[in-house]
Amino acid sequence: MTKYLLLIGLVWAVWWFWRKSRMSSRGSAARHTAVQRDPERMVQCARCGVNQPVSESILVEGRYYCSAAHLDDSASDDA
Repeated sequence: MTKYLLLIGLVWAVWWFWRKSRMSSRGSAARHTAVQRDPERMVQCARCGVNQPVSESILVEGRYYCSAAHLDDSASDDA
């Protein structure tokens, strides 16, 4: 019985070290391939006031909107 417990413990230890070494190598590879992005200008939605990156906003007549629904709501308020 002791042989089997030692064998199970040895298999578990090998598996644990193998998994730990795989995780550390995967983490270091991810750190090296990370792309550094420049900070982006934030704008405020003309309808609700939420701040978001300019690349995710909708610009119409000098006003930024966070979604097409807010653009439509704002257009219906003006009419």
